[in-house]
Amino acid sequence: MHAREAVNGRRLRLTALAAALGGLLWMPYGVFEMTQPWGDDTVYRDDRGYEVVTDALLYHLYSLPGSAALMLTALGLLGAFRLRGLPAGRAGRVGVLLAYAALTLAVLSAAGVVVQFDPVFTGPRILGTLALGAGTLLAGVAARRTGAAASWTTALLALGLLGLFLLPLWPLVYAVELVPEGGGAAVIVLFGLGWVLVGYRLWSGWGAEPTRGARDTVRP
Repeated sequence: MHAREAVNGRRLRLTALAAALGGLLWMPYGVFEMTQPWGDDTVYRDDRGYEVVTDALLYHLYSLPGSAALMLTALGLLGAFRLRGLPAGRAGRVGVLLAYAALTLAVLSAAGVVVQFDPVFTGPRILGTLALGAGTLLAGVAARRTGAAASWTTALLALGLLGLFLLPLWPLVYAVELVPEGGGAAVIVLFGLGWVLVGYRLWSGWGAEPTRGARDTVRP
């Protein structure tokens, strides 16, 4: 039993570290993606119907942090589920599936960066971020149903909603121009900061106290 607890503790700390590192990577990715401080790395080609890489070095610099951030925070989300003994009920089960989907899409987006084929990076990054936000939101819902501390559930719910907001953020910045580039970068930085906090709390065992019915199936 003690050996199993030690293994689980190490796994939890690894996922906590992943969440924090992923959160840190969201920050430069937000700045690079929104402001492109060293110039454009891609150009849209009408004849192909997608962005074509024009500067390989900048493309890797701008894009790899996004794939890595998505991958690491998806692992952090799985750690949050483990911490609370979830899934609990339908929301928790769907949330876990979404976390694994985000992780898979993150790996695919990283492959797109490596081969310098932007559609394979951009599409999975968008869908993966959406899955991450929805999964985090459902983690908050499931944690609330198991009687988790309000600070834990509120953080997960807020972070999930912010993750979902990243989906319309790009159109708001580039299409309708309602949000300035700096504002878009600030939103992604805030999202990353939230994951740094989750990683820290996971490391310290935030919300890990046993809760009544935490491992029971709770019907919505």
